[in-house]
Amino acid sequence: MLASGRRAEARAALRALPEPPRDLMYEACCCLEAVVALEVGDRDVLERARARLLPAAGELAGAGSGLITLGPVEDHLADITTALRAPTSPVPPR
Repeated sequence: MLASGRRAEARAALRALPEPPRDLMYEACCCLEAVVALEVGDRDVLERARARLLPAAGELAGAGSGLITLGPVEDHLADITTALRAPTSPVPPR
């Protein structure tokens, strides 16, 4: 949706996401949610993702699955924190 310029639809889809299951992909899903929230500038979703990711700050997102890693959760938290400190402009994801 974002790639085709449908930002409002992407934001609505993002807000409609249920909480991911608390399994080996939990942090990866939360990080992906945060990446999209950063792109569309959705502060509410960023706050939610931050709360979900804080307990995993020292981990690699998704690494426990053995399938994927989205890098250190700490890096995603830093991006979220930067965006939440900004008045209203989104921060592009890494």
